[in-house]
Amino acid sequence: MAEDGASTRGIPKSDLIEDVGSWLKNKSLSIEEAEVVVREQYGKYKYVESSMTAQKSRMMEKIPEFKNSLSILDVLIAKKEKNESFETTFLLSDDVYSKAVVPKPDKVSIWLGANVMVEFELDNAKQLLEKNRASVQKVIDELTSELEFVKDQITTTEVNMSHLVNYRVAQNQAAKGLTSS
Repeated sequence: MAEDGASTRGIPKSDLIEDVGSWLKNKSLSIEEAEVVVREQYGKYKYVESSMTAQKSRMMEKIPEFKNSLSILDVLIAKKEKNESFETTFLLSDDVYSKAVVPKPDKVSIWLGANVMVEFELDNAKQLLEKNRASVQKVIDELTSELEFVKDQITTTEVNMSHLVNYRVAQNQAAKGLTSS
């Protein structure tokens, strides 16, 4: 969390409005303008929450892929250490597979993205995948923390919206009491 109360990603903190009347005076807003401002703030927080949730979900989908790739690499490293060959089935094109015997697994090709595939020694490939998995896990942890912050801000904003509505109702009741006397 930054010193100004914003999150590490710069998401501003929502302050609780305890005394609506003085808050309105400080902000030079009417009750209607304040409701619009707070509703707009609420919408922004909900958008950020939705965006971060989707991003976290996409990142979480990558973890099983890394685990699977790392387990395959462990098998290849074990085969290499024992000097064993192995048989595999690989995709030639849509729905067309072929069998092949790999005499001694030394290298593996890894998709890096943007239609780029690079060949690595098995140990280097394992290091790269472990590093990438750790990076993805770090992003997931950061997003989890940020989402907790955003949810707290949403709750605070909902309370503020409630305070504004209650203030408006109290003002309307007070105005009715004055006019009916």
